[in-house]
Amino acid sequence: MHDKDRLLRTFLLVAQGGSLQKAADKLGLTQPAVSKQISALESFLECALFTRHGRGMALTPPGQRLAQSVAEQFALLDAALDTARSAADAVRYVRIASVNTLAAYLLPPVVAALRQAHPGLVVRLDTASSPDVVDQVVRGQADLGMVYDLAVNTDAVQVQRLYHEEMCAYGLLPQGAPAVPLTVAELARRPLIVPPRPYALRRVIDRELPGPLAIAAECSSVSASLDLAAAGVGLVILPSALPELAVAPRGLARFAIADADLGRQVVVIHRAGPRPPQALAAALQAIVQLAARAAWRAQ
Repeated sequence: MHDKDRLLRTFLLVAQGGSLQKAADKLGLTQPAVSKQISALESFLECALFTRHGRGMALTPPGQRLAQSVAEQFALLDAALDTARSAADAVRYVRIASVNTLAAYLLPPVVAALRQAHPGLVVRLDTASSPDVVDQVVRGQADLGMVYDLAVNTDAVQVQRLYHEEMCAYGLLPQGAPAVPLTVAELARRPLIVPPRPYALRRVIDRELPGPLAIAAECSSVSASLDLAAAGVGLVILPSALPELAVAPRGLARFAIADADLGRQVVVIHRAGPRPPQALAAALQAIVQLAARAAWRAQ
């Protein structure tokens, strides 16, 4: 049997909206996933809760009684949780898992903004590959995940789209020479520093650049990849939004990529639920605000 609390909250959203799709949109799930939860609850209760019709979902008499009771009980439970959250304002903890590229430029200002707005908040940051970030959020080992949409293939998390991340190449430039845009054909012929294959960026590079590639090194660390580029090992493809502080001191130049879209859609994910805790909501708000600035700078 699925988690009863989750099934009942899904049931209540369907009952209130009269539609599987409306409930799916609020939960960040697909319509079939919501329908599966309703079927599981009906099977457990051994009665039909809805009648399906062309305009949506209508409650049966047992469904009406359950909806009223569930709404009353959840209202009391949510009020109790809100009281507990308010009493625990002084002790807050948010765990954020992120892919390395986003941790390199997006998360530092997010954490700074959170600490300024909520001085008592403790933030834990973990970096991992895209699949591992998703897995940490699904398992409850992270409250939020900063990742790319192509890595999210589960209905167990809610997804909020943020912006399209642009990419460029970083490498050494002879003194006085201009940093002219590079084509994908030119990139494919140059020695490259790339992430290992479990990483989403590696899949994008393999897909967009004509092979075989001249791979000089594989590295999962943004900082170490830039250091390798500064040592003349090769070019590294990373987000265009990397701060100048990470680029200029290493003597690196940014090269636009002329004829390919190596960018990715940045999303923030968290476990599906009716209402995020206060600390988590604050972290989400900071991420959305900082992501909007990052998207604006990339234009």
